[in-house]
Amino acid sequence: MERPWRRNFYILLAAELFAIMGFQAVQPFLPYYIQEFNVEDLAEALVWAGYMGTAGGITMAISSPIWGTMADRFGRKAMVVRSMLGGGITVIFMAYAVTVEQILVARALQGALAGTVTACITLVSTTTPKQHLGYALGLMQGTFMLGASLGPLLGGPFIEHFGYYNCFIVSGVLVLLAGVAVKLWVHEDFQPEDRSGINGGEHESFYQGAMRLFRMRAFLIMLTCMMLVQFAFGVIMPVVPLFLQQLAGEEDILTLAGVVFSLMGLFGAVSSVVFGRWSEYFGARQTLLGGLASTAVLLVLQGLSISVLMLGALMVLAGLATGAIRPVTSSIITRIVAEEDRGKAFGIVTSATAFGWALGPTVGAYIGATWGFRTVFFFTAAFFSIVAGWAWRAMADVELEEPARKAWLQTVRKRLVERRDNKRRNSE
Repeated sequence: MERPWRRNFYILLAAELFAIMGFQAVQPFLPYYIQEFNVEDLAEALVWAGYMGTAGGITMAISSPIWGTMADRFGRKAMVVRSMLGGGITVIFMAYAVTVEQILVARALQGALAGTVTACITLVSTTTPKQHLGYALGLMQGTFMLGASLGPLLGGPFIEHFGYYNCFIVSGVLVLLAGVAVKLWVHEDFQPEDRSGINGGEHESFYQGAMRLFRMRAFLIMLTCMMLVQFAFGVIMPVVPLFLQQLAGEEDILTLAGVVFSLMGLFGAVSSVVFGRWSEYFGARQTLLGGLASTAVLLVLQGLSISVLMLGALMVLAGLATGAIRPVTSSIITRIVAEEDRGKAFGIVTSATAFGWALGPTVGAYIGATWGFRTVFFFTAAFFSIVAGWAWRAMADVELEEPARKAWLQTVRKRLVERRDNKRRNSE
């Protein structure tokens, strides 16, 4: 029993690493790619970057519940393969774009067809033993962020030497090969969900399943929290590359930006693995609050940056904070949702977070174009602070199964009592 899940997990881990590398070799540089199409003003480039984030978010919000339902009916592996093959095709499509509007269409298609992160998390959550789930989700989230760090590090210099066209082609092929690897080597013992006993023998519809999940207060709280967090990330997303460009002035920005995004992802990858494990002992709620509050503080400091070095260093530190947020939220979802509903649950979560993401870039682009890039950082920091306060209060009475934390607290209390008793005996 132990060997098959580990084999599946590590193959999936490697495939997702290469898929994310493929996506992120081009994704952070889209605000610069836009400027290749006679978009020279940074404010105008910011608006287009906002549109692209919104387009991808809207189509992902619409398609995610559909993919989530199909995952519960036809298997989670099939959805991982679909997301990688579909995502790879859209990346290649961007190589042949001749107008900025065509890039916008490609981003919309990518939002509808991709979604490898949610697909992999769902597959891992249903094929990994519960006692290893925190570790597996933390390592998977670390892999996402490692791929997100290696992608820009390779993509920036590659674009400078070989151009955008070749980078898009190579990146798209890399994502396609990852999908083929999952198809060939990952095994899933999938049994379709059986809800024939519900509703008089009829198969439960997506709407009925979603309503059943929405009646779970803990799930609704996490859904709202994740949507608000993703909105905040979406607000800042189109601004960061262009703020780097503004601070750099006339310097060549591609390799520099690639290094900054790479280090940010690398620190986030380490943070995801560490906090994915630590959250089992310190508590998921406490870890989530710490990540949200730290992100707010670092965003304020980023808005005050006066050089590329200062902004880059703060972005790298922010990777540590965001790395604490994402694996914890996924872990909480797996604790409160039954295994047979996780495909549907993560589909709903992805849809809600994609909707938040869809609103974020346009809001960030409008604020940045109207009041300046720095204002966006301060706005997002305030928003993170509000979300942190609300999440702490809302989750106060949510009971999570945290056996490792309970055992750790019992051990700590026992040692404290023993230490107190020893002091008393010595004083006597």
